[in-house]
Amino acid sequence: MNKYIFLFFFCVTQPLHAQWYESIGQSQIRDGDTQRAKTRAVESAIKQALIFAGASVTSIQTVANGLMTQEETHVRSHGEIQNIELVDEVYSSDSVSVTLRLDIFANEKICFASEFKKSLAITQAQMPNQEQARNGQIFDINKAFSEKIFKSIKSADQSIVPRAYYQQAIPILDFFNQQYNFDPILIEQIAKNSDSQYVLISKIKDISMGEKQNSDLMFWQSNSFERFFDVEVMLFNAVTQEVIVQQDYSTSGIWRFNKTARIDVSSNQFWHSEYGQVLNELSNQISLDLQEKLSCLPIQGKIKHIKDNTVTFNLGKQHGIKKGQSFAIAYQSFFTDEEGVQQPYIITSANHVRVNQVYTRSAIASSIGDELLANIQTSDIVLLIEVEEPEL
Repeated sequence: MNKYIFLFFFCVTQPLHAQWYESIGQSQIRDGDTQRAKTRAVESAIKQALIFAGASVTSIQTVANGLMTQEETHVRSHGEIQNIELVDEVYSSDSVSVTLRLDIFANEKICFASEFKKSLAITQAQMPNQEQARNGQIFDINKAFSEKIFKSIKSADQSIVPRAYYQQAIPILDFFNQQYNFDPILIEQIAKNSDSQYVLISKIKDISMGEKQNSDLMFWQSNSFERFFDVEVMLFNAVTQEVIVQQDYSTSGIWRFNKTARIDVSSNQFWHSEYGQVLNELSNQISLDLQEKLSCLPIQGKIKHIKDNTVTFNLGKQHGIKKGQSFAIAYQSFFTDEEGVQQPYIITSANHVRVNQVYTRSAIASSIGDELLANIQTSDIVLLIEVEEPEL
């Protein structure tokens, strides 16, 4: 299980914003390998600190390995991480915790879109091979794992506004077949129901049992087995119907429950077990990857209301929208390609608006110069783009 705590220290006066961040990463010790657990904790802490600072996430493995192999506590890397100091490391019976202090030089603005949070619907993972869940009766592990991803993203509070959409099963197994039969209507419906721009779907491919881990000679011990967990995720832009991410994640952990036991996958007993902890680590990793991927992707919303020179759209405070921000409005259209398939494209309009009222999940903006907004309709998709206003 990875945990992160961030404390801000001081800002050095430089052409770029140099700032120290302190982060704490924790990881489970597997099979007695404390060095690998320490590396995982360092990697996660570095990655989360970079995302928090608005810096690009690159060469995490290289930096982490460098820190692990250096006799000194300071490591200088190329790019945005200037120095890393290993402040502390604490070991317990089943986990290792490291405290890092990082000197990060993030650019003034990595990308305009990083200022905004993107809404993401977390759907219920599907698990076609129900037979594998019989050991432990963990038939609801798909729902529980989806909830873990949601909670991990929500607690991170970085570049994503998660929407819980994992209470109900959705028919998405055809999305994962060899033909990748995506259903754009279903994606659009999920986005509409959850008021989201992006949609995450997933399929649990393997939760089978592996080799027995303890010796038959140790008859007084309960049997323990390796148990696998393999999940494939897809991230959709519901506006453009594009697949942004398609990735497979796999891990394994020790399963110490009796074969006939009925395990409550929502209980602390399960999530504090060795198998539950590796699943929690995996959900944190998926959360980090999604935050990194969505950070610089464009923020898009829908116009909900138009009156004269004023529009209301479904992006607000929780997305990072602020009063006084100026945007250009763009809208989406489609063309039919040579194969008869509709392809989306974005048309930037000449309409510029400035936000004058902001609510939690919506904002009201008026045209700059009080000009009437032309060719804009309710439910049009809007792409918010930074506008350089002329000096007065």
